[in-house]
Amino acid sequence: MSTSSVFARMGICLAPLAFLLCGCSSAPDAWTVVATAHFGGPTLAVMFRDASFGIATDLDGGIHYSEDGGQTWTYAATSGLSRVALEMEGGRIWHVGFGGWLSRSGDDGHTWEGIGPLPHSGHLEYISFADENAGWAVSTERTDIFITSDGGLTWESLPFPDGMGRPAALHLRTPQDGYLLDTTGALFVTADGGAAWTRLVLPCGEGWTLPPLNHSAALRFTDAAHGFVALSLMGEGEGRVLGLRTSDGGRTWIDETLPVPLGMFHLTRDGLTLTHVDLLDHGRITILRSGE
Repeated sequence: MSTSSVFARMGICLAPLAFLLCGCSSAPDAWTVVATAHFGGPTLAVMFRDASFGIATDLDGGIHYSEDGGQTWTYAATSGLSRVALEMEGGRIWHVGFGGWLSRSGDDGHTWEGIGPLPHSGHLEYISFADENAGWAVSTERTDIFITSDGGLTWESLPFPDGMGRPAALHLRTPQDGYLLDTTGALFVTADGGAAWTRLVLPCGEGWTLPPLNHSAALRFTDAAHGFVALSLMGEGEGRVLGLRTSDGGRTWIDETLPVPLGMFHLTRDGLTLTHVDLLDHGRITILRSGE
């Protein structure tokens, strides 16, 4: 399947992205490539827990797992189509495909159980669970957050914070501490389950924004102070990749080099393993490990 066909399946026109080039920030190296692999076909969502174990999805809703750094893949189940949301916490993994159907695995992706549908039958691109029960999900087709406190059996809706644009990344650190990033680089932080929000702005650079490409960013906070964001940005007739790290809750950030081209990101909850899928060869996978 061609690149243009894949992006058509995603509902994204490739033409505005065709001019994007590889780029990295100029900060000292902080991330090391620990493995490279190819899925063997197009994939829009891949998440590795470490250099060995990962989950990938194909465009027909197939869920696959690898235990050797992506060199071989084993089919496990089928659920939904494209624009997949993935979350991983220990041996628990959550998956939402097109149609809003939530599936969960408790054994490293070997077997899956269907939990049920979210209250949106379209694309649900981002999902994050703080624990076995507390989870959030957002869609680029809506302006609200879906919230569950019973593992996805039931969901409530909470409006986006004021001023938030198209979502680009989501992280639920605890049932009360949540983070939302939009494509303008605005980061919205709550410490009370979404009742009140603080708006911060990432230093992406004047004129740089996140493209309308799912998972062009990934963010995690390991506590209220320490966080990391991986970004694919476009602007000024070119593209670049940027890593940003904070130790003061997002008020200030330090650049970190990410030795990959533009693409899609997934980041583990501990912020240590970053998975990258190439923008143009979207079966090409790079697994990076933080030096921290």
